[in-house]
Amino acid sequence: MGRSVLEGAFSLLDKLTDDGELGLTQLADRCDMPKTTVHRLLEQMEVLGAVENVRGRYRIGAQMFRFGQAWEPAPGILLVARQPLRALSATIRTSTILAVPRRDRVLVAAASIVRAEDVARLRPGATVPAGMEFVSAPVRTPSSSVIGTVCAVLDNGHSATALREAVGHAARAISAALAS
Repeated sequence: MGRSVLEGAFSLLDKLTDDGELGLTQLADRCDMPKTTVHRLLEQMEVLGAVENVRGRYRIGAQMFRFGQAWEPAPGILLVARQPLRALSATIRTSTILAVPRRDRVLVAAASIVRAEDVARLRPGATVPAGMEFVSAPVRTPSSSVIGTVCAVLDNGHSATALREAVGHAARAISAALAS
């Protein structure tokens, strides 16, 4: 059975999210789709604001940014996570994230970036990079199920033991705020 129109459109959006700006031929090749199909889907998505065409190269459009800003892994979690993540990063002087499981991935839902090398790989919406070392603690919903984890990047300047208490405190603060 062939790919649905929505599967094709999301395949293109996934590729643009991963690779940034791409031309029509590059997208068709990377998504293993006919160039005519890719062109038709891109034209439709451009009209809707899902993609933008800049001198023959396509990128994610402003409408997708708007949709992405509306997503939360749990109601109110992003609002209550911001301050504890910032405070944690300021205290321990390393980048911190709120990571949440989604299907077969773990996504960065919120971030407080301290290290320049973390800007691109820990942006909200990105998949948590494999091979990066973190100290983490669970964030729980009012019913005590784990909704995500607060994670601090473990680098050469920190020991896991030294970070564990501060990370746990931030996770408990977010959990408590969700319960109130």
